[in-house]
Amino acid sequence: MDKKIGKITVKHYLNKRAKSKSFDGEMYYPLYIQIIVAGHKAQIKSKVSDVLYQYEGDMEKYFLDKKILRPVSSGYFSESLMDKIMAEKAFPFYSLFIDEIGIIQSIINSGKPFTNKSFALHNISSIFELYLKDIQHVLDDAMRKYYLSELNEIFLETATDSKQKKVFNISNFFIHYINWENNFCEYYETTYEVLPTEIKFIENYLSDELKRQIKAGLTFHSRANYLKRLLDKTEKGLFPNITILDWKDTGKGFVMKEFTNLIGKQKAAEYINSIDLILTREILQPMKLG
Repeated sequence: MDKKIGKITVKHYLNKRAKSKSFDGEMYYPLYIQIIVAGHKAQIKSKVSDVLYQYEGDMEKYFLDKKILRPVSSGYFSESLMDKIMAEKAFPFYSLFIDEIGIIQSIINSGKPFTNKSFALHNISSIFELYLKDIQHVLDDAMRKYYLSELNEIFLETATDSKQKKVFNISNFFIHYINWENNFCEYYETTYEVLPTEIKFIENYLSDELKRQIKAGLTFHSRANYLKRLLDKTEKGLFPNITILDWKDTGKGFVMKEFTNLIGKQKAAEYINSIDLILTREILQPMKLG
């Protein structure tokens, strides 16, 4: 919290103004979060239901009547169920609630609500979604975007230059004949095996920054499962993605050690800085409470 003392209230509640569902004679309501801080208020929909499918086995143990899982899995809870979850600290619900509250509090604290005069909560929901994104996907999507942007520049610059016909043809192929819905890292690794000459050739025309980002992303991709096992978030009943908070808290230090073992300390530092730059561009810069 800021040095200037203030209270941040973040709590779950059942939104009884929204459309409800009736199940076995009991009303189920969508789960929301109320936020009150520095004279500002906001209500946003809880994201707990988005990850409950990863806890299916744990939920089945908790409910004797498996039919109750239907409304709960879609984000609807009854008053009696909420009371039971909170009283028994039922796994994984209670742990997910606490984790969700902690994430939102981190977002709010980053906006310095008690010292920042422009602080506001009007975009808290979209910022919350950014905080929950898996940084593996953030990095992959960003590299795809940067790569295609530079390829398009190369394509346009060589379109009317007969001396650059080979560059034009290869960039044209990569832009228009590759399925860009696929994972970028997997595409790059596969292309290096299938079309090594072509991809290495076009790399000569990419910026040094992009080439460094791609190498950093590929190296992170190779160690991401190790980081997931270290965090072991589903065992703790947390939101399962490797988020920006995980990166800041534990991930960066762990990955730095992994990178150092693979490529040496200097190159590891370059790659970590490159990843930080991408995450700053794609997550931190858009996140402004105000």
